[in-house]
Amino acid sequence: MTSEERTAAEDATIQALFGASGLLDALRLRVWDTEGLTVTQLRLLAYVFQSEGISNAELADRLMVTRPSVSALLDRLERGGFIRREISQTDRRGICIWLQDRGRDAVTHTREENREYVRGLLEDLDTGDLVEITAALEQLAAAGRARRARDLAADPNAF
Repeated sequence: MTSEERTAAEDATIQALFGASGLLDALRLRVWDTEGLTVTQLRLLAYVFQSEGISNAELADRLMVTRPSVSALLDRLERGGFIRREISQTDRRGICIWLQDRGRDAVTHTREENREYVRGLLEDLDTGDLVEITAALEQLAAAGRARRARDLAADPNAF
């Protein structure tokens, strides 16, 4: 593959990714309108829902952002009554994140709604298409995590 072909393939992939991402704008707006949350804030709450007592560092790794970015998100969520932070019982320097009722409600109410919306987007695809899309997205996520790790190793303050 020539460099021009590679560039054209990358450009087509970028366009397709942005187009697919745009299909989720309705969800983003609904979550904002009903809960006052950004998608990133909701993702953070979902990680806490999955692993109550999770640390700031673990959240930063899962969200692929810096620890200061997670701290800023947590500040807003704590002020909004979605989460609470506690000092770790095993490491006094660590902080554990717990959901408040408001945060738990936000995750549970939006989770099924979001899944049904996306299922509707996928309903015209056959199982083979779904398997291919899943594999490609998993590859993209793995490559993104690896790139993020390299970026943070080179510059710990990279956003």
